[in-house]
Amino acid sequence: MMTLEELEQDALKRNIPVMQKEGILFLIEQLQERKATSCLEIGSAIGYSAMMMTTHVEHLCVETIELDEQRYLEAVRHIHEHGLEKRITIHHDDALTFQTDKLQFAPYDCLFIDAAKAQYQKFFEKYVPFVKKNGIIIVDNLDFHGMIFDIDHIKNRNTRQLVKKIKRFKDWIFQHDAYDVEYYAVGDGICVIRRKDEQ
Repeated sequence: MMTLEELEQDALKRNIPVMQKEGILFLIEQLQERKATSCLEIGSAIGYSAMMMTTHVEHLCVETIELDEQRYLEAVRHIHEHGLEKRITIHHDDALTFQTDKLQFAPYDCLFIDAAKAQYQKFFEKYVPFVKKNGIIIVDNLDFHGMIFDIDHIKNRNTRQLVKKIKRFKDWIFQHDAYDVEYYAVGDGICVIRRKDEQ
């Protein structure tokens, strides 16, 4: 069995997208401050962030959705090896077409979005109704390795399109009348979003 530290290093070696260390510690801090007991995560990868959250936040249960079968199976194995099945529920599905009546812990103290970046707005709009009153939404990777600040110089067309979509989401949420957004230059750029009418 690998420790969480080893899991992180192994994922980085294999180019599996796991949250940067400062980012995951920031997320944990936000959950601890709120004494959160439930979090819905879009994008499990190999289960690292869900395991970090549940092992650092008392009484927290995480429900997480992963599209990629290989990563899903790996996450299931890691969760089992660490004995966290009671606190982490993982679904192998496409979060965009997932039937929300299968959600087990709704409503949630926190919605954490860290999956296909081109779909951030769709994920947000689909799952925000399942966030508790006074809950928070946390979105990672909003700077995309700093590229968002220099889109014109991105040579690869696909990367440029992806970064434009991230920027579009960022602009959309910052200008949205219903939400307050705080941006933190932590890890790869994180936003904490709250509904304005519940402040």
